[in-house]
Amino acid sequence: MLSQEVLYQYLLNEQWKDILDILYKHKQHIKSDTLLNHASKIFEVEFLRKVKDYDNSRLDILDHLQTLNLLHHGKFFTLSSENYKTLILEIVKRKSLKDAYGYATEFPEEEICKKIISDYKALKFEEEGYRPKDIMNLPVNWIEIYNRTFEILNNQGDPATYFSGPRFIDTVKQYERYFPDYSQFINQRNLEGKSTSRKIYYYDILLGLSDDTRLLVIKRILEILKPFAEDKVIQVENLLNNNDPFIEVTQSKVETKKPIVFISYSWDNDKHKKWVLDLANKLCKDGIDVILDRYYLKPGSNLPHFVEQNLSKADRIVIVFTKNYKLKADKRSGGVGYEYSIMNIDLYKNQNSNEKIIPILREGSQEESIPTFMQQFIHIDITNDNNFNNSYNDLIREIHNEPEIKKPEIGMKPNFEQT
Repeated sequence: MLSQEVLYQYLLNEQWKDILDILYKHKQHIKSDTLLNHASKIFEVEFLRKVKDYDNSRLDILDHLQTLNLLHHGKFFTLSSENYKTLILEIVKRKSLKDAYGYATEFPEEEICKKIISDYKALKFEEEGYRPKDIMNLPVNWIEIYNRTFEILNNQGDPATYFSGPRFIDTVKQYERYFPDYSQFINQRNLEGKSTSRKIYYYDILLGLSDDTRLLVIKRILEILKPFAEDKVIQVENLLNNNDPFIEVTQSKVETKKPIVFISYSWDNDKHKKWVLDLANKLCKDGIDVILDRYYLKPGSNLPHFVEQNLSKADRIVIVFTKNYKLKADKRSGGVGYEYSIMNIDLYKNQNSNEKIIPILREGSQEESIPTFMQQFIHIDITNDNNFNNSYNDLIREIHNEPEIKKPEIGMKPNFEQT
């Protein structure tokens, strides 16, 4: 007669195979017996706790793990969701790359599974090369959509809009994580004797994506290009919606016009860069077209050209003042120094009517972080994170020209002679 003591004895001696045999043969008995059921749950916890200490080369342990997986899926013994994940991750650790891949796809966000999936995709690429998906539902005006989009992104003299091969493929990889990187893709094209002309292989890449992914990539590219070529982008968007490209372009422009804001800041440290990026993302969500270097600049980009072009294009300029910003501005050092020099020229001309620059103080006191000339202008204090929402509200209202306090309309003079 099977008793819980047998299971406990096997557990003490780490006789895993014997326990697994019992779980398989005595499924109904264990379910109906509270003590046996409790003992089996203790096995579940202890086995998955101890298995982590066993060497990955032990084939018997891998066999036990796979047997437990079969018992789980066959409803002979059901693991908790957390223990099931532990089981799968242990199998992934112990399997060869090709055999581990299928298990890894069950928990693709776990680090070990991400690595297995990435390595497997790389291996498949080495063995087979990139294989595009079957073309299913292309818009009837697809060629015109593509040609118009390529015309906008092909301006090599404009680093904000120009999409080099690496930049284009990096955009694709945002939605197709395991797409080959630039060098892998070009090597494959060369091996297959295919053209490496950007217009041709961009077209091939987009055709090879799934319908949903292709649309996401096109929309993301248009989103990046829109601040710099709005009319042309709107025409492509009209085509995507099966409209005439020129229909209501002027009206659409008026309706979709967003304030354009350039953010000037110094790369003090990773924490500060993240804070500025979070601020930019939040402004975008609140209807503001933000120009931030990290959105557009890639290695090799022309920084002076980017700064000159976009400072003049911006409706407002938000300067994030810190101690390091003041130091660089005073010394005219790096990108900050260049931006500050250009902004100062405009400010000197319009000292009494600054309608463009919004100073915000992120760190330190006014004297420590704001250059002397800039101290004459009223700034928004965002040094206190606990008061961020109030400060942000002041900033967003200023950008949208929606002051919290508005002067009321002037009424009629009272009649003082009434009694």
